[in-house]
Amino acid sequence: MFRTGLLCSAVLMVSLAASAPAPAQTQDSNIPNLASANFGWQPSGGFGFQPVEGKIEPTARSGSSQGGERLADANNPNLTPWAAGIVKMHNDMVKGGHRAFAAQSRCWPGGTPGQALFVAQPIFFIQTPNEVWMIWERDHQVRRVYLNREHSANPKPTWFGESVGRYENGELVVDTVSFIEHPLSFVDNNTTPHTKDLHVVERWKITEEGKGLELTVTVDDPGAFKAPWSATRRWSKTDDRGLAEWACAENNLGYEQEFGLEEYPMPVANKADF
Repeated sequence: MFRTGLLCSAVLMVSLAASAPAPAQTQDSNIPNLASANFGWQPSGGFGFQPVEGKIEPTARSGSSQGGERLADANNPNLTPWAAGIVKMHNDMVKGGHRAFAAQSRCWPGGTPGQALFVAQPIFFIQTPNEVWMIWERDHQVRRVYLNREHSANPKPTWFGESVGRYENGELVVDTVSFIEHPLSFVDNNTTPHTKDLHVVERWKITEEGKGLELTVTVDDPGAFKAPWSATRRWSKTDDRGLAEWACAENNLGYEQEFGLEEYPMPVANKADF
C-alpha cells in the first residue's frame, strides 16, 4: 500500500502540473517559471550552504573524525551558547564512533531551510495561482507555499513550518514561521539547532536563461543565533527524467554493520496511517 501511495503521489503531481496554469516569465516577468513536471532541479555546491558576501555566514563543516564522518564548527561566533553546545554534543558523538547526522539519509524531514541541502536527488515544483508546491524525490517530501494570504493567527508547528509567499522582481519570496522543536530538526547538515522562534525568509529565482535555480536564504532565531545569517544554494535543470518513485525506509537497514558505526534512529509510526 505504501508503494501505491507513492505512485499515486507522482501521478497527482504530473496531473496537477498539467492542469494548473503555471506562470511563465513570458506572460509576467515578475513571476519566475519554477514549474517542473517533466524535469527536476538537481542541487549543486556540495553538502552545505554557500556564504553571501558581506553577510554573517552559516555554520560550516570543520573537519572529519577518524572514521571520515564530518564534524561541524561548534566555535562559530554567531552561535548562542545553547546552540554551540548542541553542535558540540553531536561532534562528540561522532568522535566517539557515531555516524554524522543527515536527515534524509535517515528518513527524517530536512526542515526549512535544511531540506534544500539534500544532494542526491532533484526537487520539483508545481505552481498554481494560490500555492507553490516543492516536492523532493526522496520520500516525496512535500512543502507547500501559500500565496496571496498572511500567516495564520495560530499556525500548528510543523517540520517545514507555515510558508506564505509572494512574487517580487522575478523572484518567489517565501516567509516561514512556526516550526516544531525536535532533537533531530536542524537548519542545515551540521546539526545546527533552532528554537520555536525560528524565522526563515527565502528568495527563489531562475538563472542562466532558465537552466539554473538559485536560493538566497536569511535565517533568524535569537535562541540559536546572535544575529541573522544568510546563505545561497543552487540547482541545475535536468532534462533527462521526471519524478521517480523513492521510498527511503525500504531496506534502509544494516548501516551499523556496513560502516561499523552507531546510527541515528529512523522515524517509526506508532500506529498505522490507513
